[in-house]
Formats: sequence, structure tokens, C-alpha cells
Amino acid sequence: MNKLYSLVAVVVLMSGCSYKNEAIELSSYKAHSLSKTTEDRNNISFLSVTDIRADKTSIGYVEANGYVTTKLYSHVDFADRYKEGLTKVLKAAMFNMVNNPADANTKIDVKIKDIQLIYNDTDKLNENLHGKIIVEVTLTKADKVNVFTFTQKQGIWIKPSYTSKDVEPLLNTLFTDSIDAIVSKLANK
Repeated sequence: MNKLYSLVAVVVLMSGCSYKNEAIELSSYKAHSLSKTTEDRNNISFLSVTDIRADKTSIGYVEANGYVTTKLYSHVDFADRYKEGLTKVLKAAMFNMVNNPADANTKIDVKIKDIQLIYNDTDKLNENLHGKIIVEVTLTKADKVNVFTFTQKQGIWIKPSYTSKDVEPLLNTLFTDSIDAIVSKLANK
């Protein structure tokens, strides 16, 4: 009987300490003060906003001692979130948004190329969470085409994590910073 209690105690202890992997969410873009607005009152429109990552649910992993222990995932439609966030910020930056690209002087094509979050479960002292978002933006204005690649990278230390939800704040920061960088660049063009 003591062996049974010991076995139950070990199972309870082990299951209580395992990493809880849940789908990671992405908050809608939160508007804040803009550093740039446009002087150019041309009409602007999206040609497309697409997520070109091969696996649209995979957004990173947890590693311990050099081994991947957990894959991080999300069911968020990142293309929709980027379009929603960019539209909000472009309007706030005084761009004149139009729905029909034929009516626009400036057209934007956005491609989400990479979203990566890596949590190192064994590093307790240094940056243990690293994130990166890469977005490519093609800007067409008066038959001139410019392609820009925006890379947002950040590393932070978080307290030891036992749930994937702990990485959401970094994902939200990278998302917001990448949208702000895109709109800032467009305001300068």
C-alpha cells in the first residue's frame, strides 16, 4: 500500500511541475502616441497582407539543455491582425485609406515571413526569452517599387515559466513595434 501512495505522490508531483502548453494569443494593436505622421495626403490601399510562413500555427519552442522540449503554437490569424493593426495606425498617422487599390496612389503589400519565440528553460540569470518577427513590405508609389524588410528582435529575462502564456507579452511587444516601424517608414516616404 505504501508503494501505491508513493507512486501516486510521484505522479502528482511530476504532473504539477510539467510545462503547460496552451495556444498563444495575440492582442489587438493598442494605439499609442505616434512619432510620425504623413504630410502626403495621397490615397493608400493594401494589395494584400499574407502570412507566408510554411507552418502558420508554429511560433517557436521551449528548450532545455539544448533540446526542444515543447513547441509553441498559436491559432491567431496573424495576417488579419497585421491588416487590422496597420489600418488603425495608418489612419492615426493621417494616411487616407481607401479600399479599392485602383483608387490609391500608394499600394502596400505585406508578407509575414517569420515569427519566432524561443524560451530557454535552463537559463535562470540571463535573457531566457528571445523573439523575432520579420515582415516584408512592398510599397508601390507612382510606378516606383520599394521593398523593405522589417525585423523586430528582442531578448528579455522572465521568471521561470511553466506555461506558454508567459511568452505572450513579448509577442505583443514585437507585433506592436513592427507595426510602428512600418508606419514610421511609410510616413517618411
